[in-house]
Amino acid sequence: MAAKKQAKPARRAGNHFWQVKNLAGNDAELILYGTISDNSWWGDEITPQQFIDDIKGLGSIDTLTVRINSGGGDVFAAQAIGAQIDSLNKAGTETVCRIDGLCASAATIIAAHCKRTVANSDALYMIHLPSVCLFDACDENDLQAYMNELKAVKDSILQLYAKKTGQDLDVLTNWMEETSWFTADEAKDNGFIDEVDEDAEPALIENRAGALFVNSVNTGLCMNEAPDYVKSALRKQRRFSNTKNPADAPENKEEPKMAENKTTGAPAAPAITTVDALRTAYPDLVKQIENAAAQSAATAERARIKDIEDMTAPGDEQTAYDAKFGDKPQDAAAYAIACMKAQKAAGAKHMADAEDDAAKSGVNGVKQEEPAGKPKDSGEDSAIACIRRANNVK
Repeated sequence: MAAKKQAKPARRAGNHFWQVKNLAGNDAELILYGTISDNSWWGDEITPQQFIDDIKGLGSIDTLTVRINSGGGDVFAAQAIGAQIDSLNKAGTETVCRIDGLCASAATIIAAHCKRTVANSDALYMIHLPSVCLFDACDENDLQAYMNELKAVKDSILQLYAKKTGQDLDVLTNWMEETSWFTADEAKDNGFIDEVDEDAEPALIENRAGALFVNSVNTGLCMNEAPDYVKSALRKQRRFSNTKNPADAPENKEEPKMAENKTTGAPAAPAITTVDALRTAYPDLVKQIENAAAQSAATAERARIKDIEDMTAPGDEQTAYDAKFGDKPQDAAAYAIACMKAQKAAGAKHMADAEDDAAKSGVNGVKQEEPAGKPKDSGEDSAIACIRRANNVK
């Protein structure tokens, strides 16, 4: 091995979630925090080429500690990084993986290539089936080619897990197919890690607008994908949150808006401009909003129907039915106006019907006749009666 080297300042590129530094005693540390990617899209991914450049820059070292906090990413990029770790192993370098928070999906490939894996006591470990994203039209042959590729990738990962854990391939296959989450102790019991560090700093696990963050790093996973014990720990303020004041706990604070994610080095969240995109990104939130809207609508509908029924007078049943269930439902105010209009129209129709009946019966042409036997007044008697009343003579 080369001579011992003095510690050098850490080197970091831009806002990347990776950091490489030489430590005293001819040791080095590589921090891999973020999404594992073959290409840099946001500028914060861990890429194989960057890994290679950083490893070469370290020179000859005795021990490399690879600190992981990642939700996974590109499986081929992870395998390329794993190959570099294997090269260090063959050169005699002691490679140690430290899981500081989350080691999931493709990140487990990198961990499995290290000679020894140590996890914080509250670390999370997750394995699942590899997947592929399709952004183009595919025919039967294309799909079969993807299926063959996925099968080969799955078998390769299973062989790596079997070598690391000593578990039977059938057992590992079942775990992958079920998307299995393990606590640090469970991961150790099943051979994925070699040691649990009970004295390590607790990881900070947060739910930010439905996204799972570990130690302020976006894992690329939705919170609803996390196991129940993680969600329960967040609610109960257990060790997954390192704050002593519940009011300061991130899960008890208002979640930041997507466009205002100011986590240092974090990529801006992608804009959501359609309902379908929102439903895909935050299914639980959309479901909560829809349930609340449905409950509010049901309450308002019950109140509307009750108000209409309370003001319905005998004879207005049809108007009330139309207002409640017709093609154009009405609220109580509109129903009251409709009732007044209906009553006015009914009154006008009643008068018109009465006049029509009178005209048809001939009653309008009937005149009053003098009583039989009464002599006809010639006018003289009326004149005399008027003179007497004027002189008060009876």
